[in-house]
Amino acid sequence: MVETQREQSGSATVAPNMVWDAWGVAAGHQPLSAQIRGLLAQVFGISGEPVARRDEHDVPLIPTTLTAADRSGLAGIVGDEHLTTADIDRLRHAGGKSTPDLLRRRASTPQDAPDAVVFPADHPQVLALLKYCAEHGIAVVPFGGGTSVVGGVDPVRGQFATVIALDLRRLDTLTEVDPASGTATLGAGLTGPQAEELLGAHGLSLGHFPQSFEFASIGGFAATRSSGQASAGYGRFDDMVERLVIATPQGTLD
Repeated sequence: MVETQREQSGSATVAPNMVWDAWGVAAGHQPLSAQIRGLLAQVFGISGEPVARRDEHDVPLIPTTLTAADRSGLAGIVGDEHLTTADIDRLRHAGGKSTPDLLRRRASTPQDAPDAVVFPADHPQVLALLKYCAEHGIAVVPFGGGTSVVGGVDPVRGQFATVIALDLRRLDTLTEVDPASGTATLGAGLTGPQAEELLGAHGLSLGHFPQSFEFASIGGFAATRSSGQASAGYGRFDDMVERLVIATPQGTLD
């Protein structure tokens, strides 16, 4: 769809932060039942009792390598309040939710993490950030809901000294909707529930419900050609996409 003047602000539903060392949010965690603990003891010879969890503020990270000059340059694009090098924010962007990801986070040695997390507000800011990072040799990892289980949001710096996570949660708007054709223009940072909330106000549903639905983002659905439990009825997500407007280091790809 052609993006027109913003029709509606972001969703009233705030996208939750998943816990750093597991799937989901802390309020949703439940202890194992006695039946499951008994099965674990019988099959694996382990108690199934919960182990003490490390506080996220006590996880050692490799120190940030973001220079003062680059921090100033990036903050000049998004505002200082939308850039962070705090360890707690870096930890929450240190990778996805695969079993190797979660096991790796139990290590006692300093862990790798992005050197900074940046929160752009719109497409022009994403363009400006990518241009700056390309010119200054900074690796960029787009970050939606953080649900990847294939390394898609790992802070891989490669040959670069610095890597940042580009958190897209502020790109959370429904900018256009056409109930007649059943098309809508959605921000890349919208989560599944947020998209359903905004579309539901128009009597519509996205109709895409993978297992990661609660936390994954529209941009993540598109980038991974997502499929899910409802794919047989609505198709894979790439079958649902009519048009993409993408920010690249060389400019806008439409």
